[in-house]
Amino acid sequence: MKIIVVLFSFAFLFLSTLATCTTNTPNKALPTIKDTEGNPLNKNSRYFIVSAIWGAGGGGVKLANLGNQDQNNCPTSVVQSRSDLDDGKAVYIIPNDPKHDIITEKSTVHIKFYLDSPTCSDYAMWKVDNFPEPAEKYPISTGHSTNMNVQFQIKSLGDSTYKLVFCPHGNKLTCQNVGIASENGFNRLVLTENAKAFVFKNEKRIGMSIV
Repeated sequence: MKIIVVLFSFAFLFLSTLATCTTNTPNKALPTIKDTEGNPLNKNSRYFIVSAIWGAGGGGVKLANLGNQDQNNCPTSVVQSRSDLDDGKAVYIIPNDPKHDIITEKSTVHIKFYLDSPTCSDYAMWKVDNFPEPAEKYPISTGHSTNMNVQFQIKSLGDSTYKLVFCPHGNKLTCQNVGIASENGFNRLVLTENAKAFVFKNEKRIGMSIV
């Protein structure tokens, strides 16, 4: 009887561990996305998205008012700082599947700025403007969105550097790179052929989550 109880206990522990692992990580076969300290990205942590090229490559991603936003008091254009000393504004990277905590390559994620002002909380989620309508360009901004224009993925460029891609259908054949283009004196994030290389720096200040 004792042997049966022990075997049952081990079986229960194994199944519990398996369930926990399956919940935390979408697919064990896919590489995890790592920050500059080598730790996997977690949806409960905040990160600065910063240029992988120091100096002339610029700094981190943040928000700016380029003069073409909706009539509100919150900046909505997603830009990259021209200063490599500026880490930008921290974001949460949120898996499309709420059961998962860890961010892996090729998994669909939403990107959401951490905004201290509650009045701007409706203007935190990244989205692709003009999509799916035909347009000359598709800039990245924040604000009210649809299910389709907020779906991004992170893909490795090697050496702990990554690119962001917009994948509205979750299919690699339809993914488009996120790069930068000059607009009103800013480096605006847009969909482009040439991807911008980024790294993820953990933002360690303590604060409330908006996830």
